[in-house]
Amino acid sequence: MQPIHKGGPVTRKTLAGRVLALLVALMLIAAACGSDSDSGDESGSDGTSGGDDAAAETQAGGDFIDLGTFVGDPPEHLDPALNTTLDAYQVINAVYDGLTDIDTSDPANPVIVPDVAESYEANDDATVWTFTIRDDQVFSNGEQITPSTFKASWDRAAQMAGDYSYLMSFIEGGIEVVEGDAEEISGVVANDDDMTLEVTLTEPYSNFDAVAGFQLFFPLPSEATDAADFTEWENGIMIGNGPFAMTEPRTDEEILLEKNDEWDGDYNGETWPDRLDTIKFVTTADPDTAYNSFEAGEGNDANIPPARTAEAQENYGTTLDVPILGSYHFQFNLEDPSVGGDDNLLFRQAVDQAIDRDEINEAVYSGSRTTSTGITPEGIPGFQADLCEFCTYDPEAAQAAFEEWEAAGNSQDGPLTIQFNRDAGHEPVVQIMVDNLAAIGIDAEADPMDSETYFSELADGACVFCRTGWFADYPTYDNFMYDLFHSDALGGNNYGFSNEEFDSLVDEAKQTTDKDEQADLFVQAEEILVNEEIGVVPINWYRGDYAYSDDIAVFPQTNFGLIVWEQVAFAA
Repeated sequence: MQPIHKGGPVTRKTLAGRVLALLVALMLIAAACGSDSDSGDESGSDGTSGGDDAAAETQAGGDFIDLGTFVGDPPEHLDPALNTTLDAYQVINAVYDGLTDIDTSDPANPVIVPDVAESYEANDDATVWTFTIRDDQVFSNGEQITPSTFKASWDRAAQMAGDYSYLMSFIEGGIEVVEGDAEEISGVVANDDDMTLEVTLTEPYSNFDAVAGFQLFFPLPSEATDAADFTEWENGIMIGNGPFAMTEPRTDEEILLEKNDEWDGDYNGETWPDRLDTIKFVTTADPDTAYNSFEAGEGNDANIPPARTAEAQENYGTTLDVPILGSYHFQFNLEDPSVGGDDNLLFRQAVDQAIDRDEINEAVYSGSRTTSTGITPEGIPGFQADLCEFCTYDPEAAQAAFEEWEAAGNSQDGPLTIQFNRDAGHEPVVQIMVDNLAAIGIDAEADPMDSETYFSELADGACVFCRTGWFADYPTYDNFMYDLFHSDALGGNNYGFSNEEFDSLVDEAKQTTDKDEQADLFVQAEEILVNEEIGVVPINWYRGDYAYSDDIAVFPQTNFGLIVWEQVAFAA
């Protein structure tokens, strides 16, 4: 999971963003990282890609300047309780460790493993989970991490009621705190003597171990949980328990991290003592500016701008070989009368069929992405190819649908606004869409919005036809269906889709233990989303999009889009 999202810089997810959202049975990814002989990248030993970490000679430490994370605007939030973007999650994941993590050492078979938790177990019906916390865990300021640390952090996160707070509904008493009817989550019991955290769920959920490792549930120090104003925490020096630590408050221009000497290693017991000394995340104006600065030697990595993929692949190491479990799409707000409702179904169909996705992929991304035929990407258990009936470019059918919509007495009151976060590389995509729609008689116009607040505005109801994207928080089908389109997620990651039959199918799937039956239910739900309601227009599925300099020997990116910062290394 947000999970956190990314789509060009700043996409909403699920970082583990993404990380996570829940199936009733832990399932496996079928995606594997390939290699690119031109770029010299190879699949890493941990299931990531970026640099030949098996053979490269590396040097200890070093100061890394990142130009690829914050492009267009600085992050709106760095607080794990509030963040929803993969970009900010790149920082958060470097500063914090959670109860569990995702082991991608076998890319085709990722598994959830203990991290800050030494071990964990569930009762027979997966309604009660008990996590045993390792007794040697401390924050970078030396404060010990106990079960009470997690309880206080979860209570705080629920009280803050961020866009991911709907995940609290899985815990008994969680939604009461989110809604302001209680101050503590009744279903969370901390026993510091036994170092156990007992979590009682509202219903069976055998994949809660994945969710428990998501950023919303990260531990925070008492300075954060005891603060009079929780919202001020992210504006100071955020104390964490991960491989890196903040050294000074963030600014709009940069975020500086340094090696956390108190960190005792990841879930595999790897301490990575030679990890980078510092990481500086620099905010840049737009993708081309960032990439030009990278080429001038002013930084060690950058996102590859649209139309420069082949050039980057020829000249630098890249992560283009990494198949990302993520979707780039545009959502209709079905609550908006100009595009929603049964009367506008043919209009939405015309838009869907009029868009030339292959042209977008070739003209904007040099063919580096995969044209999508649904939302849920290949590699997620239950994936079904060619799910979408209207995602194939068919201008004649689009024209016919639009004319039938007009013949029924409908007309446009004004241009269809195509919303996107400005200066993040989406302008050429939207321009192609505007031209495609004009060709069949639909009046449309680009509507660039402030990148820093873009997703918060969408969550508040600003979406009409808005660009969004999603990197899986964890490898489950419902991380796409539930987190993005279930009615529970309205006001969070759902920007205006609500359908009772869809909700019912997703709810049933989450409680179904038979893998095949579960997948069938999720597919039925997605067919309602993309075919019956046409609530979303899929465009493509992501691949890695970082370039890194020749002096970097190891630059691993996971299938969830995250850079594994503790493993990044300079060449010797």
